[in-house]
Amino acid sequence: MDGRPLQGASSVRGIGSYERGLLAGFAELEHPPKVSLLLSAHQEPPGGAPGILRAQTRRIPVIHPTLQPVADTVFVARALRGARADLYHAIEFGQPVRTRLPVVVTVHDLIPFVMPRDYPWVRRARVPGLRLLRRADAVIAVSESTRRDVLHFTRTDPERITVIPEGISPVFHPASNEAVQRLRSKLHVEGPFLLAVGTFDPRKRIGVLADVVRRVRHDHDVAVVIAGDQGTFTRFVTDELDRAGLGEHARVIGHVSNDDLVALYTAAEVFVFTSAYEGFGLPPLESMACGTPAVVFDNSSLPQVSGSAACMVPDGDASAMATAINRLLDNPAERDRRRTEGLAWASTFTWKRAAELTFEIYEKVLGR
Repeated sequence: MDGRPLQGASSVRGIGSYERGLLAGFAELEHPPKVSLLLSAHQEPPGGAPGILRAQTRRIPVIHPTLQPVADTVFVARALRGARADLYHAIEFGQPVRTRLPVVVTVHDLIPFVMPRDYPWVRRARVPGLRLLRRADAVIAVSESTRRDVLHFTRTDPERITVIPEGISPVFHPASNEAVQRLRSKLHVEGPFLLAVGTFDPRKRIGVLADVVRRVRHDHDVAVVIAGDQGTFTRFVTDELDRAGLGEHARVIGHVSNDDLVALYTAAEVFVFTSAYEGFGLPPLESMACGTPAVVFDNSSLPQVSGSAACMVPDGDASAMATAINRLLDNPAERDRRRTEGLAWASTFTWKRAAELTFEIYEKVLGR
């Protein structure tokens, strides 16, 4: 398995969460597979790995980020030569141009191809991996939306594409009152607030979020807290919040630990998700797993992932989203109903189930 998403910056992003969750799910199986990881040559190996992992010996060279996805087709093929394995699972492209092993590829999203103007260099770098998809013995799509994108942008045989939803880490559950108070004191967050989570690149639409919060504040004295490493988008995010006149009513707190994130989800009045496109979209599910209702836009994978437990509004309609949030803030009974439905819905997304279905793909590919 390509273990590089467990290293470096990817380890705290969705791709890292996926691989950690899948490995944890494998460890819960009655007869778990033994997994070896291909790792980056210049980064520390991941810590806290489950017992199903074998010793790591094979490393992938690191080159310039814009060239890495192209070179990976050769680097991975070379690393797999002589590997004592039944198959290879590529977690984020990383598919070899040629190998004797059966290949399974997980596709999380094809956003650089869906939105080429927003991600021009990423799109160019991913073209070789996209073209190789049709050679894979099996493709796992994390949502029906991603499956449709694979069919649209590649000539992959639809019979070889299987939808396996992601799971939620068991750390996401309602935090105690004590944990919430510690979090509020630590971050100096007082009073009611709306929560947004993620890196607000253009797809996440910080301008829309700012407009939504500005509209909600006409009726309710709430702040907005944004959690997640904004990286090169930090100035862009803060400028949009300032332009909306939010100023002291907005907090951009950067990356937080899982414990703090759970407490944030629990403490928030409403979770707000303004993304224009998601391959899967874990944050709304994580929010619901912590007992906080989510309001999302109707696009991409979000209807499948959020179900009827979340409040869904027409895509991009800031007024409709603000109205939905106000309705939750004004109606405690509605919030309680959404909380109950959200907890039940989120509980159906487990990594053990994802691992069981993934293992079935392995067996099918191997003809067992």
